[in-house]
Amino acid sequence: MNIPSFNLFSVMNFITLIMNYVGKIVIVFAFYLSTLSAQTTSISGLARVIMVKPLSITAINNSINFGEIILTGSAFVYNLHPSQGAVFRIEGHPNRNVIISYNYTSLSNAQWVAQNGGIVGSLNFTPNVVHTGSSSVYDLPEQVANGGSYQLPAVNRTGILYVWVGGSLNIQANQPIGDYTGTFNITVTY
Repeated sequence: MNIPSFNLFSVMNFITLIMNYVGKIVIVFAFYLSTLSAQTTSISGLARVIMVKPLSITAINNSINFGEIILTGSAFVYNLHPSQGAVFRIEGHPNRNVIISYNYTSLSNAQWVAQNGGIVGSLNFTPNVVHTGSSSVYDLPEQVANGGSYQLPAVNRTGILYVWVGGSLNIQANQPIGDYTGTFNITVTY
């Protein structure tokens, strides 16, 4: 029996040649399959932004001075009209609504008592808040509800609203004497 002799080098070259072709066929076939399974689609959306003027509040007069109150020995309520109290100017985006909030607060004579002696007392301050639109003159005021929404009238491309704060003090029959002070806050948000 005659067994053909093979040159090992020739066999290796033959196998390498076949592997090169098979590898290229596999790569071409894989690329073909990937193009068949890949699908592209798109859609456009709208991007939008509204640039708004910053909101600010400026004190024209930020103090409420009830003056001197003479104690009578009887409980009573002392009122200060908003036209005689604090005034604030709100500026922001024209014709935009803002929410105006304010706090009820307590006034105390503790600092006065620390310097002069006496009995520490407190007074409940209930704000009375109105606005006059874009007018800096107290004319045709409209009541401002705590947490209410109000429009900033447009004046030269700026929204402006004037807010006036007065209020009342509940004075007790046995109210201790002294200088009473406290802080109230007005908060404005878009």
